[in-house]
Amino acid sequence: MRVFAALELPPGVREGIAGAFSKARSLAPKAKWVATEAMHLTLHFFGEIPEAEIEGFTPVFDDPALRGPPIRAELGAAGFFPGGGPPRVLWVGLAKGVEETGAFWGRFTARLEALRAERGPLRDWVPDSRGFSPHVTVARAGAVPLSRHWADEAAVPSGEFLIERCVLFQSILGPAGARYVPLKTILFQGGAA
Repeated sequence: MRVFAALELPPGVREGIAGAFSKARSLAPKAKWVATEAMHLTLHFFGEIPEAEIEGFTPVFDDPALRGPPIRAELGAAGFFPGGGPPRVLWVGLAKGVEETGAFWGRFTARLEALRAERGPLRDWVPDSRGFSPHVTVARAGAVPLSRHWADEAAVPSGEFLIERCVLFQSILGPAGARYVPLKTILFQGGAA
């Protein structure tokens, strides 16, 4: 199973991001646009994990130390990876909640490291050496290259929102794009069930 962990965004926030890039999407429908319901803040991509080992994530997703208050966040500017050269990934960052999501990522990573030391499902996992930069992927270059003008023209919605959960997702690849199935959830204190 292809597995990753992410901070889930409220539906209205995902819809706002999709709406901000609707013009670009209509101009370049063959770019690899992320489906609105699939937008999230990735914490860690684990790759292929045998289904029998998914239960090994339970100590992390049941850890009370990871169930802090919801994170107050606000969307920021759009940008691209890489910073120079032809853009390969279009994303939206955070203007508020960067430190808080980074702190959660640090606690989550420390718990994953402890699980890896126990030789559980993450025995072969290596944390990303680049660290964590909270962003929502909007599109990837495909048959049509991405345009840097899209970031300038997008009216990314403002307004504070709450991040209330961290989810372990299975990513199922298909002709229409990836479909994400929730496997385990960390619900932050006071978050909506």
